[in-house]
Parts: sequence; structure tokens; C-alpha cells
Amino acid sequence: MASKSLASRIAGTLASEQQAAAAAGASSAAGAGGAAKEAIPKSLAGAVDVEAEIGIERVRVDGLVISKIIKHGRDAKSTASNVSGTLLGIDLQGTLEVSNSFPLPSTSGGSKGGDDDESKASHARYQASMLRQLSFVSGDTTVVGSYHIVSMGQVYKQTILDALVGQMDKVRHGGIAIVHDLTQAARGNSSFKAFRLSPGYLAAHKSGKFHAQSLGANSLTFSQFFVELPLQIRTSPLASAFLKTVLSPSASSSAVPAPGFSNLSLPAPTTHTRALDLLLETLDQSKSEENNVAYQSRQIARERAKADGYLAKKREENAQRIAQGLAPFAEPREEDVRAMFKVPAEPSRLDSVMLMGQVDAVAKEVELLQSVEIVKMYAARAGATTA
Repeated sequence: MASKSLASRIAGTLASEQQAAAAAGASSAAGAGGAAKEAIPKSLAGAVDVEAEIGIERVRVDGLVISKIIKHGRDAKSTASNVSGTLLGIDLQGTLEVSNSFPLPSTSGGSKGGDDDESKASHARYQASMLRQLSFVSGDTTVVGSYHIVSMGQVYKQTILDALVGQMDKVRHGGIAIVHDLTQAARGNSSFKAFRLSPGYLAAHKSGKFHAQSLGANSLTFSQFFVELPLQIRTSPLASAFLKTVLSPSASSSAVPAPGFSNLSLPAPTTHTRALDLLLETLDQSKSEENNVAYQSRQIARERAKADGYLAKKREENAQRIAQGLAPFAEPREEDVRAMFKVPAEPSRLDSVMLMGQVDAVAKEVELLQSVEIVKMYAARAGATTA
């Protein structure tokens, strides 16, 4: 009896210890959970969007990033068709702060198929290597988007669209694309714009269909693929004070500057020739893509006519059997008949719409360029007549 009571006491002691350990573990887990919830101060609860519930409403870019993009555009080769880079930063309360960037290896024009896949893999390896090196020096390593350098206002390029689509699942809020136009920069105009994918394009991409019916259902045109975001350039107070000092006129210089006629000088003929050549090249690409879509549509119509004829024949046979008092055959399903005749899917109109956007952008640039030069020519003619 004594041994039995001793065993019962030992068993009770072990049970109580196990219950105490379990209670301690539960309390420690609760404490850890509470600590995790208290990790973000209440003052920053609205700024730190952990669940990515606040959408991007504006973009603020550091002045150093703007300088890097401009330098990359000037140093890039004229034969390169995909001049781009990676943007780093963080989003706070709907504002995307871009604090750093680095360029990606440029690719020459005409790369298709395997070359395009190889260039994408090369860009991914290079980006991973750069992020690893930046982490060693405690630099920003959060990718928030990409920048692209274009000319003649060609915003609607397949490379920009592919970059934004590739960032959808990898970057918070889907990422952005900052576009730098070299043609506008050469004229001294603001040449930076920020874009993200529109909800209509995201809906069409989710369905995986870009045929005519899908584009019409989502009311998609080339101008509605992207949504432009307000872009601000932020510089340090020291740099702003330096620029203000350099650009402000000197108080001692009171002399009136001599009139100049440099604004009336006409550009070299190569400028107009290059713009028109680009417009004709884009028109040829758009026409070629339209011919491809028309050929695919005719092929689909032929195969669909064969499938419809087969279905009509089966229905006619069933009608004859019913008239003879026989049981009709099971009518084949339309999906099975289409698979039997291998009816192709509707062709995608995505490339056609993007090329139409490029034609529109280049045409507007040519119109702007010619309108300014026509005014200069009339002014020069008026001056020569009066002289």
C-alpha cells in the first residue's frame, strides 16, 4: 500500500509538472503574439502598411535617382532597344518613395524567342547579384518597380508591359514603371512619367484572354492599359540651396542681355528624317500584325465552318431517324466537335493594340515637331520679306 501511494504521488507530481509546462508554453506563446502585435508603435500603425492595404497614389523620386536615369539614357547605345533598370525604395501611406536605382544590361533590337528568354534570365541574375551586394553595405534592397528609357514618346512598348506584368506577384502593389523620354529631354521638357497597370488590364490578364470580345468587355484601348501616377522629385535642402544660388541672376549684372535668335534656328534635317523613319517602321509593324491576325481569323472561320457543318449533318441524321420512328443518336457536344476539328482559339489582339499605341505616340511627336518648325519657318520668311 505504501508503494502504491508513493507511485500515485509521483504520477501526480509528473502530471502537475506537465500541466505547468503546458501553461507556461501557452503564456509564452501568447506573450510572443502580443509582442509581435506591439512591435509596431501606435504612432506608425497608419504609416507602416504591413498588409499592403493602402494603394499607391503618388511617386516621390530622389534627385540622385533622376540623375542616374538621365546618365544611363545618355550612355546607352543608340542600337539598344531595351534600356531599363531597377528601382528600390519603400511605400508609406500611399506614397512610393524611390531612394535608389541601378541599371540593367541593355539588349539590342531584334531579340526574339530564345534570345528574349536568355536576356530575361540574365537580367534576373544580374539583379539578384546587385541586391546581394547592396545588402552587404546596408543599402536599400526592396524592389518597387523599374525604369525604362524610350524615345519619341513610345510608352506603349511590349518591354514595359512585360516588366509590369512580371512584377505583379513579386512586388508590393504590383510595382510601377518610370519612363524617361530622351526626345522630350533634348527639348528641355520634363521627361519623367510614372505608370502602373490599370484595373481593366488586370481583369483581362486574370482571364488570360485578349481577343476582341475581352478587350471590348473590359473597355480596353492602348491608352487604358496604364494608369499615370503623380510624380514628384525630392532633393536635399543643401542641393536645393546650391541650385538656387547657381541659377539665380547676379545682383551686379544689370546690363540688358543682347537679343538672340537661337530659338529660331531649325534643327538638322536628320531629326525629321529619323522621326518619319520611325513612324513608317511602326506603321509597317502594325500592318504586319494586322495581317497575321486576319490570317488567323480566316483559319478559325474555315475550321469553325467545318465543325458547324458536321453538327448540322448529325442533327439532320437524328431528324431523319425520328421521322422513321427510330431512336436518335446522342448529339455530340460542341466542345468535342471543336476538339475533333482542332478549331484554334481566338487570336490575341494585345500586340496589335500596343503597336497602335506606338503609332499614336510617334505621330503626336512628329506633329509637335513639325508644328514648332513651321512657326519658325514662317517667322523667318516674314523677317526676310520685311528686310
